[in-house]
Amino acid sequence: MENIIVETMVGYKDPQWWAIITALLLGLFGIFQDRIRSIFWKPKIKVNMKLKSPDCHKIAMRNSQTGQFVCDSYYFRFFVENSGNFQMENVEAIITEVSKKEINGEYKKIESFLPLNLVWAHYHNVAMPKIQPHLFKHLDFGHITKSDFANLEYFDIQTSSNVVFQFDLAVIPNHGSHILLPGDYNITIKFAANNLSPVIKKYNFIIADKWDDDERIMLQNNVSIKELK
Repeated sequence: MENIIVETMVGYKDPQWWAIITALLLGLFGIFQDRIRSIFWKPKIKVNMKLKSPDCHKIAMRNSQTGQFVCDSYYFRFFVENSGNFQMENVEAIITEVSKKEINGEYKKIESFLPLNLVWAHYHNVAMPKIQPHLFKHLDFGHITKSDFANLEYFDIQTSSNVVFQFDLAVIPNHGSHILLPGDYNITIKFAANNLSPVIKKYNFIIADKWDDDERIMLQNNVSIKELK
């Protein structure tokens, strides 16, 4: 019996056993490595917008073919940051709902609004391939122009408003639901990525029916955007 115990103990010290155990552990790690890595390494989205440059500013709109000046506009962009420790992959955002404040103080959903993706600033693509940790990209939200330059007749929109706001969407709806007249709105936006669970953000967006050529006055006095908790 004593010899059997000794042989068994020697067997456990056999390098072949350790090689088998190591191979099994490496195999398990290979199968579950993505899950294990996601526990410690993950992206985290942070969205903000400040009503000043570079998030928002006045720019000239020009004819894409001739370069001729058309009108001034005020552009609004979200500052989308990855505050995690792993890259965000194929990041996109879609406006899912828009509601407008009525005379009675209640917000009523605009049923005609067509949910569509916003586009990334400068790139004009729907999905941003990646945003590295502690870096950011700007996401176009929309722009304000004087109503005379918004081509409202094409969308059969009649208004006496001085200004209009247009969402910067991947596709422009034929019925013009991307156009907001001055008013008080609640807007819901869903952000998502391949390696990020969807994040829903809600904003209160107020557009005054006023235009000012002074960027500081326009952004401070005539527009408001606040995240709703």
